[in-house]
Amino acid sequence: MDDAKDTVYTFDIYLKSLGYSTISFVNPVEALNYFNKNFTNCILIITDYVMPHMSGLDLIQKIRETDRNYKIKTIVISATVKNNIINYNDKFLNLKIDKFLEKPLPLEELKNEVKKLIN
Repeated sequence: MDDAKDTVYTFDIYLKSLGYSTISFVNPVEALNYFNKNFTNCILIITDYVMPHMSGLDLIQKIRETDRNYKIKTIVISATVKNNIINYNDKFLNLKIDKFLEKPLPLEELKNEVKKLIN
């Protein structure tokens, strides 16, 4: 989930080339609607931190209303300085985000982090 279509397309194609099944969105509201109908099929959410209509943390907060046992792994990506988000955002800590990755994100790093979380 990212509002930047190029990022979504790149991550989607790359993860599929590694054998992962993906569903991608550029609109967090559409992503949430999909999740609410298909949450039992979701094992990992990758979302941008800053997006229009709903932040990545707001999206994860809404997902956690259904995923109360934190079974779905989460990765937040952003060009925003990592320490500002983690140290000053109680919501980030309370949502039990599994990983924060900074943009620009090398595909090899994405691959390694996805493997760690779901394999």
